[in-house]
Amino acid sequence: MDNELLYRLKEGDRDAFNSVYWRYSPKVYNTVLYLLNDSDIAEDVVQELFLTIWEKRENIQPELNFEAYISIIARNLAYKYIEEALRKNQPLEELNDIKLISSSEEDAIEADSLREYIFNVISSFPEMRRKVFIMSRFENLSHAEIAEKLALSERTVEAHIYQALKELRKVLGNKAVAFLLIYLSL
Repeated sequence: MDNELLYRLKEGDRDAFNSVYWRYSPKVYNTVLYLLNDSDIAEDVVQELFLTIWEKRENIQPELNFEAYISIIARNLAYKYIEEALRKNQPLEELNDIKLISSSEEDAIEADSLREYIFNVISSFPEMRRKVFIMSRFENLSHAEIAEKLALSERTVEAHIYQALKELRKVLGNKAVAFLLIYLSL
């Protein structure tokens, strides 16, 4: 996507927003429809997604993969619908058509795109924060092990992890951080 268009959207340009909407809404609709198998809900999710994009436009990072960004939001909204349906104790037959996991080629491409986006976000961290986060989340080292390897205090390690997760939440949203760790481990 044209970075200039995303910069204009980030600055509040409604024409840029409309262009983004018309470019991405069909794909978002199809993804959500596939997950939930309900066209009315898929339409609602598309509207909610683009409302979220407009409201959080200042968080858009045009140099990163925008398609992965909206895919994260779309999946989160679909999962939110599933959670709400389960919380309301809807009869199971009403949820039978919901696809929680898909193994299609499109989902594999989307997962790769998401991984790329997340790695771009992580690579934008200051060097020490990036090292600490990778050692913690990808190498599964304890805070004490990280502190020893990098000659830091455990408090400093905790602070780096906290700041990394805070930045990821800012860019991806709270629920997406949990899904992020699952996606990255695949």
